Amino acid sequence: MKARILLLLMFIPCSFISLFADDRPQMIDIVDLAEEAGAELSFDYWKGIYELRKGGLSLRLSDNSTYYLQNYEVLKKGMNTELDDGQLYLHSDSADEVRLFFKEVPATAHGIKYIVLDPGHGGKDPGAIGYYNDGSGKKQLKEKDIVLDTALKTAAMLESRYPGREVILTRSDDRYLKLEERTEIANSVELKESESMIFISIHANASFNTTANGFEVWYLPPEFRRDLIDPESVAGVDSDVIPILNTMLEEEFTVESVILGEKLLSSIDGEVGELTENRGPKEESWFVVRNARMPSVLIELGFVTNNEEAILLSSDAYLKKLSKGIYNGVVDFIDDYERIRGYTE
Repeated sequence: MKARILLLLMFIPCSFISLFADDRPQMIDIVDLAEEAGAELSFDYWKGIYELRKGGLSLRLSDNSTYYLQNYEVLKKGMNTELDDGQLYLHSDSADEVRLFFKEVPATAHGIKYIVLDPGHGGKDPGAIGYYNDGSGKKQLKEKDIVLDTALKTAAMLESRYPGREVILTRSDDRYLKLEERTEIANSVELKESESMIFISIHANASFNTTANGFEVWYLPPEFRRDLIDPESVAGVDSDVIPILNTMLEEEFTVESVILGEKLLSSIDGEVGELTENRGPKEESWFVVRNARMPSVLIELGFVTNNEEAILLSSDAYLKKLSKGIYNGVVDFIDDYERIRGYTE
């Protein structure tokens, strides 16, 4: 019987066999494809998100969705992939889409067009209140005054450095703003395709432990997820796919927020590290950080409840140092951000 089958196969025309072979899509290993395109490949195992980057171009795809994201904002459908023994393969037609994207689509160079500085509290809300004695008697120190002064000084330096960009202050005087009003100021800015923005909220700390001192920078915990995709903008997309798309976009903001925080910590430390403690990076879901749909951080300048640090925070010279530290951190972040994305003024 086996001999008969073998004999029968010998007489089947090769063209007939190739007909079935052609029906099977050719599969391309994503690692090989990245190397061919000259793109850098990264993979988040826990989220199942792959990213290919080359110059100012980015392409993100998931191992369980046909949707993919170009340059963090252009949503497309039709990426055909398969997982084989933990390795991702693309159908030949999808591989051609990737090749075309990195070969013929010009990179849209992204620059930081807007820098939002958010001095906390204000008006009827003084924020943390501390008392100190510099040898001339007991004095009061209010958080709202410290952070406004620092934000104004920082804004002036940034405006001088970047005359073609816009520095936005959520408040420039002693007024009260609700938390949602602060983030709405930033979120309402309409960005062009080549424009990005960052959000920095500025605060001062307080503690029952009067020996606590130092500065720190907070950003969202990496596991925290924000709803960044407006359901109306992806009408017709399966609801179970939207969380995947949201993760693709969210990951970029999370990474950039961490990088921004590290730059700020390093530069502030360079200005005042010999005078106070660098308490390092922190993670917390603060309202203004959680609701700003962009890379965002919250800075704590120091403790108004520590006598020595309160004396420093009441000094114009010290606030200039803190402002210079914030300024240097922002400049350092912008330089790296725009270099990677191919942006030049």
